[in-house]
Amino acid sequence: MMLLLLARHVWAAVRPVTAQQRLLWWCGALLVASGTVHAVVAVVDGGPWLGAVTWRKPVVFGLSFGILLWSAGWVLRLLPERRWGWLPAGLLAGTSVVEVALITLQRWRGVPSHFNADTAFDAAVWSVMGMSIVLAVLAVLVLLIWVLVRAGGGAATRLAAAAGLVAVLASGAVGQRMAATGEAVYAATGAVPDGVVFGAAGSAKLAHAAGLHGLQVLGLLAVVLGTTRLRERQRLGLVAVAVAGYAAVFAALTVTAYAGRAWTAPTPAMAVLGVAGLAALLVVGAVTAWQVRRPARAPAEPARTEAGPVATGMMG
Repeated sequence: MMLLLLARHVWAAVRPVTAQQRLLWWCGALLVASGTVHAVVAVVDGGPWLGAVTWRKPVVFGLSFGILLWSAGWVLRLLPERRWGWLPAGLLAGTSVVEVALITLQRWRGVPSHFNADTAFDAAVWSVMGMSIVLAVLAVLVLLIWVLVRAGGGAATRLAAAAGLVAVLASGAVGQRMAATGEAVYAATGAVPDGVVFGAAGSAKLAHAAGLHGLQVLGLLAVVLGTTRLRERQRLGLVAVAVAGYAAVFAALTVTAYAGRAWTAPTPAMAVLGVAGLAALLVVGAVTAWQVRRPARAPAEPARTEAGPVATGMMG
């Protein structure tokens, strides 16, 4: 019963209420459905999970981009409705669908989707994928600036949204380095690499994923905290600790990867930083879970104003 009530609270906070938000929501749902279907295909078809041509790519990219679009829809809930909001919403939704569609197409063709320039068509696909990511990053940057200038809701929610968007942009920087590394390997060997590694054993994918999903982790925390009876200052403190913890984990993973070391073999300094960040996140998670056990506030829709939604229990 408590989980059902919590789910109702979360849905009230993230439910799309404008056309721009619905665009992001339904495009996200399409991509999540695609990833789920291809997960079933992967199980039925069998074969390796890792490699340059596997079902992993349409599954992982479909789910990741789909959830990212849902998260972006939540961000728009914090912002005043403006016609030009179609620019970041449309760019992010359109480029995400194009990116996943091309990756999925290449897998069904049985050829690598990334770094592949074996034919003119493959080179064109890889080029369009690169341009799509650049435009997606631009859309996220616009959302970040908008959040910093005009976001409504409580301070905890605004901090979670801004920090999450910064994490997505940082993930994009890691992704750019991954693309350059993969292209260098292809140019040197003439073969598409099975995976991108920084240096000898740096886990580029892990660092990239950690940044990409920061918006979901911090956003969900802010939404759940909005269902508790904690005061705004207390919620802000918890989110601030979570942001610091997540930043520490991401920094430790990224620095370790760029140093060419496996994530399981960081330097002592990065190990301490990563463990401290993870501990902070676990403490915040435990406090939040404890607070959720207390009687929650009744679900409420955030009121919209010219400056965006006003602070409510739901919006943190």
